[in-house]
Amino acid sequence: MAIKRVPDIRPMEKPQVIEIRFVKKWIMVAKPTTNNKPTTNKKDDLCYQFVDQHGDGIEATGDTLEIEYFDSIIRLNSCYKVSGYVCTNARDYMATVNHTGSILIGRKAKFVPIENPNIPSMCFGFISYCLLFNRIKNKKSTNMYI
Repeated sequence: MAIKRVPDIRPMEKPQVIEIRFVKKWIMVAKPTTNNKPTTNKKDDLCYQFVDQHGDGIEATGDTLEIEYFDSIIRLNSCYKVSGYVCTNARDYMATVNHTGSILIGRKAKFVPIENPNIPSMCFGFISYCLLFNRIKNKKSTNMYI
């Protein structure tokens, strides 16, 4: 079975096995709505950053209700063969890496531990400041001086 490179993952494609290192985890808190109206469709995201052997990164998200499950099967700085994920469009706000896709993981995602010292322990996808404004999709809410 061929291992897919992270940059080759595209939204809505059938998932193929990837080899990654788990390099970062955080919880993105859903933005509360204005006018004190309760939100029904917004929830917090459990976010991960994965990096492949070539140093390319991708963001993965899961349900915060499953945090204990994910903590029991994947460990920070460990390497895995991952399958059974879903690839969707990357969010257009607070993107952690320059990738068109984002991985959604749930209980059907398989994380098989592997030993691969060639996978870096960090990912760099910086962009020069003068090009940053071009990445922002909602330019009306941005107050940037370039």
